[in-house]
Amino acid sequence: MVIRLNKFTVCFACLIFLFFFTGCEVKNALKEVDRIIYTVDSGPILPELQAHEVYTITPSNITLKRTGIYSNTEVYEGEWAFSGDEALLQELFTIAKRKDCSAYSRVEPEDAPDGGHTIRLTVVYADESECTLIYDPGVTYKGADELLDKLKEVLNNLKSHPSMAPK
Repeated sequence: MVIRLNKFTVCFACLIFLFFFTGCEVKNALKEVDRIIYTVDSGPILPELQAHEVYTITPSNITLKRTGIYSNTEVYEGEWAFSGDEALLQELFTIAKRKDCSAYSRVEPEDAPDGGHTIRLTVVYADESECTLIYDPGVTYKGADELLDKLKEVLNNLKSHPSMAPK
């Protein structure tokens, strides 16, 4: 039995073939990371000591903005810029770029602790899309340990530390 293919059938088959390969290639493309935002909200302490800290980390610098949660705060408020270790920053951004947000899965604790601070880790991509991991007390994320550990290493190895008192 001889099967005859007309031009339309061949073109259609080629288009489907190209569609599938193009779709896979785009899906696996890595996004460029613009900045990483690390937010810490203090846990159950006296209201006047509760703080909201936002670290904005780019490949070239780090800023910290700290505010008190209540109007009668005793928290040193302000905004500071400081430098970090370039090699550690490069490693952090490489790790952040390597995984898509879907690679992280939230793991709830069996028995949540009473209180504790809340952390938000947000990776902001060049197209302004975001991947946010919210670490409520006791929560972890499967697949995110390397990213969180490198972020903490960057913050613990700053070249210049901000003053605790505002300028």
